[in-house]
Amino acid sequence: MAFLPKVLLLLLLAVVCIQLSEGEKRIQKGHDRCWCLNTLKRRVPREDIEEFSIFPRRSKCNSVEIILTMKPVNNTTEVTQRCLSPETKQGINLQLCWNRKNINNTSTFKISNCFESHK
Repeated sequence: MAFLPKVLLLLLLAVVCIQLSEGEKRIQKGHDRCWCLNTLKRRVPREDIEEFSIFPRRSKCNSVEIILTMKPVNNTTEVTQRCLSPETKQGINLQLCWNRKNINNTSTFKISNCFESHK
């Protein structure tokens, strides 16, 4: 009969270890996974975009991500973001602008900076 409590204790210990390791995997995945699950393949009108961010490939996300922050609609304060495919013509142009003008390595970039005239 002394054998049964030891087996139950070992089984409980194994379950706790499995739960802890799964929780750690979820935290790691959430930290560095892709943010854009779906991307727009069509052009977004420039006047609808407030700013954009570009995130390079990372260890757990094998694609460049372009996140557009849209201008508020109808006097709302709601912030809307959309993911743009980096392979679209607009996505390529935004990446070129980002590489050319983002010398301070800021996390977001105003869309107007890409279209201001050269002085």
